[in-house]
Amino acid sequence: MFRFASTFPAALTRSRIPLLPNRGQRVSPRKGAIRFYAQRLNADDSILEVEWKRRLYSWKTIGLCAIPLIALGLGIWQTQRLKWKLGLLDEVNDRMHRRPIALPMKITADEINRNEYRRVIVHGVFDHANEMLVGPRSYETEPGFLVVTPLVREDGSRVLVNRGWIKRELKDPRARPGSQSTDPVTVVAFVRRAPIKGSFTPDSDPEKGMWYSIDVELMAKHSGSQEVLLETIESDSVAATMHSIKNGIPLGVPQQVDIRNSHLQYMLTWYSLAAITGGMLFFRLRKPKTSASTVRRMRSRSGRLL
Repeated sequence: MFRFASTFPAALTRSRIPLLPNRGQRVSPRKGAIRFYAQRLNADDSILEVEWKRRLYSWKTIGLCAIPLIALGLGIWQTQRLKWKLGLLDEVNDRMHRRPIALPMKITADEINRNEYRRVIVHGVFDHANEMLVGPRSYETEPGFLVVTPLVREDGSRVLVNRGWIKRELKDPRARPGSQSTDPVTVVAFVRRAPIKGSFTPDSDPEKGMWYSIDVELMAKHSGSQEVLLETIESDSVAATMHSIKNGIPLGVPQQVDIRNSHLQYMLTWYSLAAITGGMLFFRLRKPKTSASTVRRMRSRSGRLL
């Protein structure tokens, strides 16, 4: 015969909680046992209640409450930024596909802002003596420079033209005579606003001919030009592009300008962080199930089942 008593935990054999009666046997539980059982339940409930309140009013919980709120706010902000960027891309795309117009002789800053990425046609002669190399800049991992040259127009006024990229080996103008023509030219270019200088970009030194960024104001003052920046447009032909790189002719910007738009990824990241931390906060603040509530739930279920 098997001996169940030897495998029974000692804690249960010493417990004052009455065991379940056999089937068909009527047992009237002792009042002392019932009272002790209720006291045990109340004691367990009190400990859990105190522990839950201690966790509820801790600094960790306060900090965890702030994280999903901040993440949700940043997600909403990125949603607004995404709508703004999509509208900007539509507007830029519309400007780029309009027919080119002649650039006025005098152009204001407001007109530049309104017509950024609009194609314009401008006539004149490049002033190669005041050519400015901005860099270093890379093109498909190859180091080089951007060539910014003043264009002298029919009335003698000057505008700055970012002619494009050249290889580092062609820094000396004598190494690229094909790009130093003094004949009148007609240029199709994009109107651009002055780019924002990076916080880690050093200051340019015009006296030494060292330009680390396209500083339109400083370049215009150095070359006697208007504060107008144009960017030449490169042909879509691969053969023309290879010819320009080989002969040192500056490589202009593509006809389709790629404007960075990362707001969708940022929005999804912040919303995901808000959902994850919100779930963590929910499980942390959820009131624990006490022994008394467990007994009541079990009694309710047994009553429904019976």
